[in-house]
Amino acid sequence: MRLFYYLQEGENLKNKKYLTPKERICFTIGAFGRSGIYTLMSMFALVFFQNGAGLSLKQSTSIILIGRIFDALNDPVMGMIVDKTKSKWGKMRPYLLFSPIPIAICTVLLFIAPFADGSSAAFVWALLTYIIWGVAFTVQDVPFWGLSSVITPLESERTSFISTARLGSTFGGILPALLVPVFYQSNLGYKTGFFVSAVLFAVLGSALSILIFFVSKERVPKMDHTPSFKETFTVMGKDKVLIIVILASLLGSTMVMANQCADYIGNYLIIQNYTDFAKIFDAAGNILPGVDAAAAYDFWIPRGTIVTTLTVAIGVGMVPAMAIFPLLRKKFSLKQIYIGSAAFGLVVHLLCYFAFAGSIQNINIYVLWIMLFLMGLPLGIYNVITYALIADAVDYLEWKTGERHEGVCFSFQTFLSKVNAGIATAVFGQLLDRSDFQAVDKALVDVARRQIFFQQSADTQKMLLALVTIVPAVGFLLTILPMLFNDYTGKTKEKAQKELEASRTEKMDTENQL
Repeated sequence: MRLFYYLQEGENLKNKKYLTPKERICFTIGAFGRSGIYTLMSMFALVFFQNGAGLSLKQSTSIILIGRIFDALNDPVMGMIVDKTKSKWGKMRPYLLFSPIPIAICTVLLFIAPFADGSSAAFVWALLTYIIWGVAFTVQDVPFWGLSSVITPLESERTSFISTARLGSTFGGILPALLVPVFYQSNLGYKTGFFVSAVLFAVLGSALSILIFFVSKERVPKMDHTPSFKETFTVMGKDKVLIIVILASLLGSTMVMANQCADYIGNYLIIQNYTDFAKIFDAAGNILPGVDAAAAYDFWIPRGTIVTTLTVAIGVGMVPAMAIFPLLRKKFSLKQIYIGSAAFGLVVHLLCYFAFAGSIQNINIYVLWIMLFLMGLPLGIYNVITYALIADAVDYLEWKTGERHEGVCFSFQTFLSKVNAGIATAVFGQLLDRSDFQAVDKALVDVARRQIFFQQSADTQKMLLALVTIVPAVGFLLTILPMLFNDYTGKTKEKAQKELEASRTEKMDTENQL
């Protein structure tokens, strides 16, 4: 009889709907706003450190790597703090109310360069503001995405909830990709252009991300006791699904390199190939007096929007992939979708390299757009599926131990997204630094105060192409390996979900009777 009760209650739970339209809309809008801030940092911090603060490529990549290592400690600790939080608003929502303003302030500070270009003070300022920004963003990031695991007990609702929010996040990430290059390649220059960008996205992102606090409700029952830090680490070591997700994500960090380094692709693989440098420099390499960089550039797409078209091409590929993810989920397991999309990404990135390596100084931008669109498809799947896998890790841990650690589990997701970007940028910068790449000289501007770029050699261009194709392809290959060992799928997962649904129903009934 007890088994029949569990199965019946589990079936009733499946038929019930928990999420409200306001929760879905505000969570998606919040994801849109937050993504603008995050993309500004992840895509353009390296560019700003070099061209705004005057730091070397090695200094800039070192800052990013140090900051991401710090996050390795910061994110899980924040997850444990969330799991220990008890308030009338729940354990996730309080941080969604109080974090937006500190994030806005830290974002603006990150994109200010108050000291002399390349000085020790400039390096320290950039390092400190980068780390502090990471702390502020983590305070919101962990509970924001962790909310998806407590706002509804149903996996079906959770899948669509996350997929819709990730769509909003992708569109939010496209916005800075559209606007920021236009700002800093205008006569505003790098410093003012990035400052304007930081203020714009800090205000917009913070205002939108706070909305979910006012309309959301945490519905999944809390644990009966609050574990200590030691107990948490002991229990997390038993979460096989989480360990697999962490390993797969770390090994696949370079998958996102093309998206992170679109600025370099645009400037040195496209804009350079349409620029007549004889109209900019004389035979001795000196800049010509009264030079107009726009006059030396011969293509119908303006210089300031080339980078934008590349990031949009990737984003346009990501959007349909995320949109069809719930449909794929009905026919395939998360394991099958993950491995299949990674294999597709591996093939597409290799095809992109061989398509352009033989004509590196004559890349067809229209073919490149198509390739970037295809490269965006597996990134779109990855953008959604990692959250679904982390949610699986939460359920798996509850099934095995009876304890839910949403905060800690989702802290690893936020940690991984930042570490992925950090590793990708660091690998890109360190490898590029070993080539004959010529960095920007901020003193070289034309009559309209637009930045002039040096002409890179064909070997450097080929290195750039390999960095955004071959290196990501290796990441797609490596990320498959840990996922092969994920056995929380099929009948095993179905059995676990039924048992969890029944036990949650019983617990909620007990709480309602008290």
